[in-house]
Amino acid sequence: MRRCYRGAALAFGGILMTSSVSFNSCSMGTLTVYAAQDTLTEELKTAFQEEVLTGEENVETEAPEEEAARETAEESIYKEEPEAEGAVPEAVVETVSSEVNSFGLEEQEYQVLLKIVEAEAGGEDMTGKQLVANVVMNRVRNSRFPDTIQEVVYQRNSGKAQFSPVADGRIDRVSVSQNTVEAVARALNGEDVSAGALYFRSVNSNSAWFDRCLHRVMEYGNHIFYTM
Repeated sequence: MRRCYRGAALAFGGILMTSSVSFNSCSMGTLTVYAAQDTLTEELKTAFQEEVLTGEENVETEAPEEEAARETAEESIYKEEPEAEGAVPEAVVETVSSEVNSFGLEEQEYQVLLKIVEAEAGGEDMTGKQLVANVVMNRVRNSRFPDTIQEVVYQRNSGKAQFSPVADGRIDRVSVSQNTVEAVARALNGEDVSAGALYFRSVNSNSAWFDRCLHRVMEYGNHIFYTM
């Protein structure tokens, strides 16, 4: 651009010198001056337009590079998002563990309670499952029975298991349902729908000892419940 202006200025200086000489020749010189000025104006316009177009081309060639750099930065941001989201499941797992441990139970104790409830009342509704959990927890709190869930569930009198799923091994084969988890949570949170029951038997059992030695409080689902 500077070269164009420099050339135009030299040409303009030469024209002015020519026109000043011609000006002394009256009207002919005057006409020559105006014609030279018109020619110079067109040359300047052409030079200016070429410079502008060159500048515009430079802008267009630089813009894609800037845009590419911006897109690269954006892509790197989006690639980092899955890693940040990956932390969400770990937080959920920790929260669930905290809820389980909030009952103040060791994990083994908690699992034994879940399994005995599932084994004894897996086909029953929420209340039927909660009743079994209540009986286990009522025994833990009663001085006549062991003071841990595991000891209560696996207790034997004269070699005989207190719960049939322990006797036949079903307690180790069950798959605990979410419904059972909720029923156990209610029992652990102090909700007792068993009227303090310490025993229960199947409605299909023919044992007369329960009715002879215990106080019957209710029948629900597949079980009949008793207190001492």
